[in-house]
Amino acid sequence: MLSSLRSRQLISGFGVIMVGILMLGSMLHWFSYRYKIDQEKSELTEISYNILGFLSFEDGKFDVLKDSDMQEKAKQMIEDYDLNDVEQNRFAYVIDTATSDIIWSASSFGKPSNLVDPDYYLYFNLGRDQEASFKPFFAQLKPRAPQDPSILDSDPTIKQKYNQEYLLAAQNFFQDPYGHFQFIVGESIADIDKEMQDMRQKFAILLFLSAVLVLIAQLALSFWVVAPIKEFENEVKSIEAGERESIDDHYPEELIPVKNALNGLLSYEKGQKQRYKDSLDDLAHSLKTPLAAMQNQLDLLAREFIDESPASTSIKVFDAQIARMREIISHQLRRAMVTNQGAMILSQPLRPVLFRLRDTLQKVYRDKPFEFRINVDEYAKCRMDAEDMMELLGNLVNNACRFCQDIVEISAYHEGNMLVVDIDDDGMGFPTDNPAKLLQRGIREDSKSEGQGIGMAVSTEIVSAIGGKIELLVSPYVGARVRLHLPV
Repeated sequence: MLSSLRSRQLISGFGVIMVGILMLGSMLHWFSYRYKIDQEKSELTEISYNILGFLSFEDGKFDVLKDSDMQEKAKQMIEDYDLNDVEQNRFAYVIDTATSDIIWSASSFGKPSNLVDPDYYLYFNLGRDQEASFKPFFAQLKPRAPQDPSILDSDPTIKQKYNQEYLLAAQNFFQDPYGHFQFIVGESIADIDKEMQDMRQKFAILLFLSAVLVLIAQLALSFWVVAPIKEFENEVKSIEAGERESIDDHYPEELIPVKNALNGLLSYEKGQKQRYKDSLDDLAHSLKTPLAAMQNQLDLLAREFIDESPASTSIKVFDAQIARMREIISHQLRRAMVTNQGAMILSQPLRPVLFRLRDTLQKVYRDKPFEFRINVDEYAKCRMDAEDMMELLGNLVNNACRFCQDIVEISAYHEGNMLVVDIDDDGMGFPTDNPAKLLQRGIREDSKSEGQGIGMAVSTEIVSAIGGKIELLVSPYVGARVRLHLPV
């Protein structure tokens, strides 16, 4: 099944037009042929009527009327109609159907002489069961083979004469007691066949030229008609690639409903995400006040009881649980704000975000002299929400700045359809015993190496949500290397 609309339009349009041209040409050929044959039939009918007007039948013989004037007119008419043509392209004779003897021919004005070669005349297998009628019946036949077949090989002209078809007008006569006779007027249709062959050749040339013109027209029409669909496809691909947010170009009215539906879907998805963020923000703020009030009350109670009292132990438990609740709310809030892999979002450049982070973190760690290297060009982009990118890089780069000694280096390069980002430092590195556990959900801060891995769980969720991958490796500076594989 053809998957391309352009291919379908080209093949269907080209096929319909060419079939139409073939049918039209075939009908034109057939009508032209029949018209010429009908003309010849009319002419042969006229010849047969005129010839019969000069013939008489006496004593079993056909002959021209004895009147000298009639014989002169008959002779003139035979010459005018070319009935005495030695090539036998047109002829008229009377044949005895019982003996197959020609008893009169227009070329001899009487019974042929015994010196005439019987193969001089053309014989045809006409039926004998037709009724006697003044109106001729017609047949289109090739002549019977000659009595001496060797003449076909000795003379190409004779061979051609026997291979071509003739149009015959025949009339049956019953003359008792002399028997059954047929008056035949015939004419070669080789000229008509040649005209039809010339017409077929011209039609073949016309068909070829028409095919070329139709193909060119179809290509132009296909480009003109399908071009908006191709542009529409390119816009959708741009949205999928994260290069634009909506379909903005103008299209034919048939594509407007699809355009509006896609733009509505994109707008709904964007609005849905914003509503999730707003709802979670409202939830976080609504829970902040009760938790703060509870924390204040616990602080007041903690000052009233000594550390050894049972109430002090309960206060510590409640305090730990409130801290845990705050941690869970913060974690779930950031997790819900992560954009999933199926969302259609723009590609974001890393370089501006990294420069902003560098300026901020150098102020945060101003008491710690270290070199911050950014080896990322302006072509390094990935499909990620801007807030998610800031959250992800902020967590990881902050870790690198916090635990480095002298160097923090960030580099990026493309690998297939992924952007690989390496964040290196020369600090203590990751623990040698299964560093990948830092990426697991639910790992508490106090179960990680000292300070290392803060925000790793959130970073992992962000990277996983967009279809990427995060790896913990050893830096070339013998510190920690976080390698990100982000979709472009």
